[in-house]
Amino acid sequence: MKKLSLLLLLTCFALAATAQETETDGTIAKPVKNVRKKFFNISYLSEKFKEGDISFGDMIDEAGDITNDNTSGLKNNFGVSLTRGRTYGLHKKPIARLITIGIDASFFDVAYSNYTMDLGFSEELKNKLEENDSDISDKFDLHKIDYSFQVGPSVTITPGRKLTVAVYARYAPTFSMLVGEGSFNGNYASLFTTGASVAYGRMGVGIEARMGSCKYKNFSGDLDVSGSKLKTSGFRAYLQFRW
Repeated sequence: MKKLSLLLLLTCFALAATAQETETDGTIAKPVKNVRKKFFNISYLSEKFKEGDISFGDMIDEAGDITNDNTSGLKNNFGVSLTRGRTYGLHKKPIARLITIGIDASFFDVAYSNYTMDLGFSEELKNKLEENDSDISDKFDLHKIDYSFQVGPSVTITPGRKLTVAVYARYAPTFSMLVGEGSFNGNYASLFTTGASVAYGRMGVGIEARMGSCKYKNFSGDLDVSGSKLKTSGFRAYLQFRW
């Protein structure tokens, strides 16, 4: 009797589940696909900067050179960044239940890079500084901090209910700061990013190239990098959370 009751109970649960999946016209309803539109990235940042003009077409080559340690200019020791944003779809339902075309927007993107500036003093100058008990050194840490907004088109592909593949290109207006040796330099910078990510469920990974330029202004201190345009280029590899 107990076995029969258990069998009837399981049968009721199965029928209820089937009824929920069945449309009013008797057809089986397709599962609702959840396109995860919000994202939060925790990134490792590798970049360099040097004097020169921006060339958007060289972005991927620049990032590749940094990856292969084939760089000119000053390369950072390490860098991290945090980015939060979302995708605004241009249509309600995915095209062919697969593709969503949208606009990515991020109002929070902060990046930090640590550099070692080597002024390359001659041995003669170093000896003179030591004789005068000077605290001036030809090597010191330089800190670069960027706060950005991001906006640009994206294509999101959802081949399953949990798998999400996204590609994007964004314009990132930025306020960039250089801090070191008691000095502060900063100004507006025009940056661009392009990349791709793959996520399963709520977690994923991605990589993007990042490039732009800034003509800094000196606000305080003796370290003055104003007067020339500094070109920034690099890549970010990130862990992504989507919801």
